[in-house]
Amino acid sequence: MTRTVVSFVLLTAWLAPLRGQNPAVESANDVLLRGEIVAGNMQTAITAHLTEDPSFHLSKQLPEDRTPLPRILVKKDGRFAFDWTPGQHARYLMEQIRQGIHSLQASANARGMDAVALAGGRECWPKLRDISCHDAPGTRYYDLDGFEEFCPE
Repeated sequence: MTRTVVSFVLLTAWLAPLRGQNPAVESANDVLLRGEIVAGNMQTAITAHLTEDPSFHLSKQLPEDRTPLPRILVKKDGRFAFDWTPGQHARYLMEQIRQGIHSLQASANARGMDAVALAGGRECWPKLRDISCHDAPGTRYYDLDGFEEFCPE
């Protein structure tokens, strides 16, 4: 009993300074990593449809925002990296996720991974847009419904 009370008091004392604080803001790298995971989940779901659902047809939402792939940099230690800013990376992921959402929503037969991919895409896309717009204010992008929008300046 005494050990439980002491543990509770210590835990309460440790958590007291944290009360009322906002959760930590997600870094751009964390958002980009999550965007890569979400885009991968979308591709997995689409691949499952293509291989298992004969009625599924991959469709693109028009207009398509064609973002060129960056150059690949080779480092001294043999690692590879893409030569792009966080904003350019976010812009690329925005389009991948937008097209993935469109393809999965167009499917008449929902599959297991669809719900995870769609929820992740809808949650992550606005954060990627914010990174892209921070990097390039005033630029045009297409929202999740395919409508032309502009980043605030």
